[in-house]
Amino acid sequence: MKKILSLALCLSVLFGCSSQKKTESNIKAENGDVVKLNYVGKLDGTAFQGGTAQGAILELGSGTYIDGFEEQVAGMSLGSSKTIEVTFPENYGSTDLAGKDVTFDIDLVSVYREETSSACQKGDIVKIDYVGKKDGELFSGGSASGYLLELGSGTFIDGFEDQLMGMKAKESKTIEVTFPKNYGAADLAGKAVTFDVAVNHIYRVVK
Repeated sequence: MKKILSLALCLSVLFGCSSQKKTESNIKAENGDVVKLNYVGKLDGTAFQGGTAQGAILELGSGTYIDGFEEQVAGMSLGSSKTIEVTFPENYGSTDLAGKDVTFDIDLVSVYREETSSACQKGDIVKIDYVGKKDGELFSGGSASGYLLELGSGTFIDGFEDQLMGMKAKESKTIEVTFPKNYGAADLAGKAVTFDVAVNHIYRVVK
């Protein structure tokens, strides 16, 4: 089932986002671009739980969000705002929203396009696969495919993003990081782990 919200990453210790509005430009979002959005979802004119985000990162054309959402973001100008209407599937997990027509007030904050000729750097968004291991064994919640990560955002555990900078698309690397001592999962708190990371794509902000 398609999701309207990105899943929270279990490794996240701080979600970096930007609410800064930009002046509308002639740069338009296209399918295949990665965009950063602020949005507020409303049912019958009232914001609904889980329907609001600041600095949400979305790959247009990926089918990550509810049908009709991404299609209506494509074509928006950088810095512009728009209200769209979409309908939740009848089998959506929330009975309050299943089958309902809702609106989203959207601000297009940033547009990123694929970078193929240089290594990734702070501020880029990378699409990665990763597998986390503790003492050589996989641990729960430590793996993902096709995850979009903004380097320098502080979204992941300290040291994770820094060790990806300088990698090129299609490169792989094993990194080592240590979970904070106050991490929520007792079996990982304060522990050193490794991540096998593959950088599939690099996206750089369009200015």
